[in-house]
Amino acid sequence: MDSLNGPISFLKLVATTTLLQIIWLLGFIFVFGILLSLLARFTRITFVKTIGLKSDIFFKGWIGVPVHELGHALFCIIFRHKIIDIRLYRPNAEDGTLGYVNHTYNSRSLYQKIGNFFIGVGPILTGSLAIYVALYLLVPNHSDIFEPLKRGGSELVHVTQSNSGAILATYWQNTISILNNLFTASNLTSYKFWIFLYLSLCISSHMQLSAPDVKGASSGLASILIFFMVINAIILGLEALGVSNQFGNWWNYLKLESYALGINKWVGKFGTLLALATVISSINFTVSYVLLSIVSVLRGKGLVNPTH
Repeated sequence: MDSLNGPISFLKLVATTTLLQIIWLLGFIFVFGILLSLLARFTRITFVKTIGLKSDIFFKGWIGVPVHELGHALFCIIFRHKIIDIRLYRPNAEDGTLGYVNHTYNSRSLYQKIGNFFIGVGPILTGSLAIYVALYLLVPNHSDIFEPLKRGGSELVHVTQSNSGAILATYWQNTISILNNLFTASNLTSYKFWIFLYLSLCISSHMQLSAPDVKGASSGLASILIFFMVINAIILGLEALGVSNQFGNWWNYLKLESYALGINKWVGKFGTLLALATVISSINFTVSYVLLSIVSVLRGKGLVNPTH
């Protein structure tokens, strides 16, 4: 058993290092992605139960669905997947699909296999970016709202990958600042602000990931994990053998942690962007649920259950 202590400890170190790195790099996508997908699902269910599926598709789908499908298509292009067929907006009453992107890839290409993760979660990323763009174009004081996004990157520069509490605290503070700057008296009296809310409602309510989206993202995540584990095993193994000393300062360039400052900057920006989308999606769901529940009660159907 003693002879196994070395290999077992090494494997635990590789696994722990890999897990921390994945959480560091992609944790914000997991957390906010789940929240955004759930909020989108709850909002759509609320609309369908009160005004009907066709009305929901007509009222929100004509914008939300194309943004969703473009999220898949964009990352297909980035990760060199071949798009066989694409329909940005084509509701099908028989199978319930509103649009689709059919694609293939080379299963021997690690790069393309990793791309499955980003293709799967693409609607979350592009949907958040679309809300960001709409806010920039339509909300009068957008510079005040964007300030936390800029601050988020600089404040997280010196946060270590394992200090998740500091990261969440920064996200929370920035979110509160965004919320205070969004609902001001001047914004509420601007017609552009209400157009923004409508567009953000359309986009956010169609950011839900389908079962095939989740399946594809899961296969891509598995490839990412394997890739990081192999790289970490090589680096940690060479360090344990003392071989890394022969490379001098050049060895640090091979380690992910050496790029922490730049990584944290972008993690902060993208994380706060997703936090902004989550706040706006929460507002859209809350307002929609309250108003449509009133309609449901007046029709004698009671309160809407948005979970199923």
